Amino acid sequence: MKTMRQMLDTMDRLFDDAFMFPTSSRGVSRDNQLQVRTPWDIMENEKEFKMRFDMPGISKEDVKVSVEDGVLVIKGGHKKEESEKDSWSARSYSNYNTRLALPENCEMDKIKAELKNGVLNITIPKGKVEPKIMDVNVE
Repeated sequence: MKTMRQMLDTMDRLFDDAFMFPTSSRGVSRDNQLQVRTPWDIMENEKEFKMRFDMPGISKEDVKVSVEDGVLVIKGGHKKEESEKDSWSARSYSNYNTRLALPENCEMDKIKAELKNGVLNITIPKGKVEPKIMDVNVE
């Protein structure tokens, strides 16, 4: 299980390592900047965290997003098999199971998820973290 900070750090490492990406003309914009779209992304601003997960071929009925003990759980998948007489059968399988530890400053009861055009967008509002001060009895 990864924390959001670990996922953001992973994203930074991917884009810092020039050897991870091919040098062909595919994926290069007009101003010669390399353009790569990862299958997931996380952004953070002062109000919320936003996440994007590519889930092509998955319908919203096949996706479940939940929070379990401070952990965001994303599950989904599909299984599709087609076969015609006198031809090869076509099989398509997808399975997602992601678990992310949520930071303390998020409002877990206000998390929103939307699956549209094969992209799952999750918005996690930030809240205020009240410092927990507890006196310990000295014996």
